[in-house]
Amino acid sequence: MTTTCPDLSQSRLRPAVRRNLQRLLAPRRMAFIGGGQAERTLATLRQQAFEGVVDVVHPRRDMMEGYPCVRRIADLPAPPDAVFLAVNADATIEALNELREMGAGGAVCYASGFSEIGSAGAERNRAFIAASGDMAVVGPNCYGLVNYVNHGSIWPAPYPQLPGCRGAAVISQSGNVTSHFVSNDRSVPFSYLVSAGNQAVLGFEDYIEFLIDDPNVTCIGLFMEGVRDVPAFSQACLRARAKGVPVIACRSGRSDLGAAMAASHTSSLAGQNEYYDALFERLGVVDTDTVPQFLEMMKLASLAKPVAGSRMAVFSSSGGDNGLAADYCSFAGLELPQPGKAVVDVIKPMLPSYGHVSNPLDFTAGYWGNEKLLTPMFTAMLEGDVDAAMLVIEYPPSGRDTSAQEAMDRALAAAGKASGKPVFHASVNSGGITPEASRAMIAQGIVPLQGLHDAAEVIAKWVRYGARAQVGGNTVPPYSAAPLAGAPRGVNEAESKRRLAAHGLPVSAGRVLTLEGLRALPETLDAPVALKVLHDDLPHKTEVGGVALGLKTRADALAAAQRMAEAVARHKPGLMLETFLMEPMQTTPLAELIVGVKRDPLFGLVLVIGAGGIFVELLKDARTLLVPATRDEVEAALRSLQIFPLLDRFRGRPKANLDAVIDAIMAVADYAGAHIDTLSELDVNPLMVTETGAIAVDALIVEAPRRN
Repeated sequence: MTTTCPDLSQSRLRPAVRRNLQRLLAPRRMAFIGGGQAERTLATLRQQAFEGVVDVVHPRRDMMEGYPCVRRIADLPAPPDAVFLAVNADATIEALNELREMGAGGAVCYASGFSEIGSAGAERNRAFIAASGDMAVVGPNCYGLVNYVNHGSIWPAPYPQLPGCRGAAVISQSGNVTSHFVSNDRSVPFSYLVSAGNQAVLGFEDYIEFLIDDPNVTCIGLFMEGVRDVPAFSQACLRARAKGVPVIACRSGRSDLGAAMAASHTSSLAGQNEYYDALFERLGVVDTDTVPQFLEMMKLASLAKPVAGSRMAVFSSSGGDNGLAADYCSFAGLELPQPGKAVVDVIKPMLPSYGHVSNPLDFTAGYWGNEKLLTPMFTAMLEGDVDAAMLVIEYPPSGRDTSAQEAMDRALAAAGKASGKPVFHASVNSGGITPEASRAMIAQGIVPLQGLHDAAEVIAKWVRYGARAQVGGNTVPPYSAAPLAGAPRGVNEAESKRRLAAHGLPVSAGRVLTLEGLRALPETLDAPVALKVLHDDLPHKTEVGGVALGLKTRADALAAAQRMAEAVARHKPGLMLETFLMEPMQTTPLAELIVGVKRDPLFGLVLVIGAGGIFVELLKDARTLLVPATRDEVEAALRSLQIFPLLDRFRGRPKANLDAVIDAIMAVADYAGAHIDTLSELDVNPLMVTETGAIAVDALIVEAPRRN
């Protein structure tokens, strides 16, 4: 398959929209249009350090929250950079038309009643998009945006101040969840938080394209229910990866019920977990499972140095805490290498007689808060065969004595500086580190992480992100797949195999025979054969009794053909069965795989690799990739299967020719990419794997007519 890498130096964001998005996020003049919701938003703005001009539009009021009002949009003294529109849906469209014509920069549209209500709002949604023009429009059906950089926030509720303006930029499809983020007590640094709503104009891809060039943005967090444009989203995330800006996702709608709720909320296509997993893996997006993980991951990505590898040193004064740390680190994929002799020789004399030098290191309760002794101990561990260290200590509630904890943090910070390696402080409980303690840690170069389980998970994700950044990967966005022109129709097995063989897939040697051809066979066959019905309208042959195995004579073949014809007549009355496919029986393989391609309206062509034959339904052992896929991706997918040991000398069996297996899978993907305008689905099952290679025993192509 021939693929070309997109020019990641070029943004797809239109220049006029980019300029207006810049105005929206760095406004010098703001306008607020509406009643109660606008008033609440103005009250919040008054608490911020915004230094620009504020205009208010209200048809009957002279003042709102201390700001003078004009009666109409046309009465505004100058085009605003950022507008808050808190009027009903139809009035929102009228206002957007006026604002566009006067040269406004961007707007946050609070109203609902658009695409989230389905077909009833579809026409209104089209009018909304047309009225927006090149303005940077957020929403509709959204809560607003918090701006820590310029302080030109459009947010209807109070939110906490932060000591700086550099940090994570969050784009969220949920306004209420955005308010949870902004109100967190985990010391996450933020630059912007945008409640994106329905994304009628600006989508995730547009925000990413713009924000990766903002020096105040350390990483981009996405709370999502779905992606509207996979190729555009992919290109934006690949640009972010190339620029070293992590993209971190937290997705709702992963359960059947959650997917239904997401669709009713913002009309997004949600669900399809395996497809999203494959997409995020391709793009280097850091996927998180929970909101706490999402917040901790953004904090870590904003504050932490790169971690060279997964080898961790862990310190605490409790065997129980160390046991938990060992478990959670192991579950997350982090390594805890035991100290070498040189490290043991340094630390052993520092410990009491009952102490033991190990990783995790229990420095015992007797040395609690002993900065002088703990500093060389931590330093020795960090200078060993590890990549980073984590101290596991709780802080007491605010107002109580924390001098011992502060001393241990100073020891950790000194060890980190001496070794040049990242250091983390994790509490066992979420909330086990006070905001005051977090600020002190950050000032010393320590990353505070709330909750030991989440701490291990996010550190492991950060390690994997850094490793992917070093080795690169597939930088080609998934192919987009337009809707097919007509109703899909199956292609019989012989023709399917012929087409796939032309793209390099090894297939079993077969003969297409009529009944006359079967009668002309020799009385005794050279070797056992399989006989199958052959018809475009019989894609699933076993369901109609259309497969017979191990036939050795002409009589066997004719009897099998008669049984098949009778079975087909029962299941498909009126269908004329005229031809059969005869193939030699295959020797017992090392393993059987299934290789399939499915067409998805959002993700394009999806390649599925899994355990084949009878194990398809039994094990459900499969991995999903997006087309185009690379050989490295295919190999990684194979190695991640539960049945992979069968290909790798399991219990003394031969080793499969893995390169040949990958060749066969790439041939299937190559065919799919070459026929993207007609292919509906493709199924090779089983692909039999042997010592020398792989061979497709059955294949089915389903296609639609080519567009004129």
